[in-house]
Amino acid sequence: MAFTKLIQKLAGTDPAKEHARQVTVLLVDDQPDVAEVMQELLQEFGYKVVTKSSASAALDVLATNPSINIVVSDVVMPGELGGADIAEFAKEMAGIKTILISGFPHHKITRESVGKYDVVLKPFLIEELDDCIRNALAKD
Repeated sequence: MAFTKLIQKLAGTDPAKEHARQVTVLLVDDQPDVAEVMQELLQEFGYKVVTKSSASAALDVLATNPSINIVVSDVVMPGELGGADIAEFAKEMAGIKTILISGFPHHKITRESVGKYDVVLKPFLIEELDDCIRNALAKD
């Protein structure tokens, strides 16, 4: 199975990448370097990516951009709003799934989010995030 996926990727016929081309990810991270690297990696997987650096900017995008299919957001961000707030808005107001990422597994917000939302802990492989995105979109 893994060999087949490798051959498909080398041949440029990876079905997962073809599926990703139809998905727009709203990526929210307050650290510009992290956001830039994640955006590039997600784009390499074929995703269209809209990147924002604050929860309030992400909420504006969710309120005005119907092409967003899924949100990937850092949990802990400066300011009054964070990843959990984005996830709640996305779920309740827009019906969009959210994956939260966190480098702070023991942070109160991260602990409260586990079980309520999909949470990926840093450091992670981009393939893990890709799997999580595809699994979240496959759930109804």
